[in-house]
Amino acid sequence: MSTTAPIENINYWRHPSLSGIELSQAKFTHFSFDKHVHLDYHLGVVTQGVQQFVNKGSRYQLGQHSLSTLNPDETHDGHSRDAEGYRVKVMSIPVEYMKEVSQELGLNEHFFTAPMVDDSILYQYFIQLHELLIQGQCTALASESRLLSFIHLLLERHPSGMIRLNSPQGLSKLQLGLVKQRMHDEPWHNTQLEALASEVNLSKFQFLRQFKQAAGMTPHAYLKRVRLELAKKSLCHGTLVADVAQQLGFFDQSHLNKAFKQAFLLSPVQFQRRML
Repeated sequence: MSTTAPIENINYWRHPSLSGIELSQAKFTHFSFDKHVHLDYHLGVVTQGVQQFVNKGSRYQLGQHSLSTLNPDETHDGHSRDAEGYRVKVMSIPVEYMKEVSQELGLNEHFFTAPMVDDSILYQYFIQLHELLIQGQCTALASESRLLSFIHLLLERHPSGMIRLNSPQGLSKLQLGLVKQRMHDEPWHNTQLEALASEVNLSKFQFLRQFKQAAGMTPHAYLKRVRLELAKKSLCHGTLVADVAQQLGFFDQSHLNKAFKQAFLLSPVQFQRRML
């Protein structure tokens, strides 16, 4: 009797009254996330199995009763610890939205001091909130009220802290920030390694090594991920796939399709249909 290999599965949602909030739910067995970053805060829980990931040189295991708390622009990867795979629910929250909530609490811009927290209360709250939002049957007032209550509870139970970025061999946090900002501002630009290096007065060989040490990934991998994250946002606004590819510097639509599916397990068209 033959058996069928487990199929990776992921679904995305966008709540109609919560601009910028992205929800996803997935079952991963063999799929592994390469090192990558997000432009938003990413919160998530595992409801079955265990996800392993590396963040800032340390290895973590996200199981049941814990909540992942990944800051924007924080390099990490991810894969299943066990052969059976894992199930995960994720919510991405725009930086602007989190900043507004933090200010309402009298806090500065919030950064989580750890990429996950063991908190059974928040774990259960997150699952209930996630289910409520993907069903989309509550009023806009009720949905956002529940979301704000959850974020308030999260920030109160796990206060913010400063994240210090290692800057080995002279590449300072400011220099790294300037280079990253250029990629964010001009993702379509066919940026050359030598041009980026010259901005921080390093040779391209020094820059490549130091950027990778500081950011956890190469400049090319970082820019590619920024383009993919921006592609998701453009697709959510109904932009044609061909236009997204052109606007964000992909060689053509085929290259966008391949990179997008490799990163998110869905083609840009499939993702857009689920989000509009």
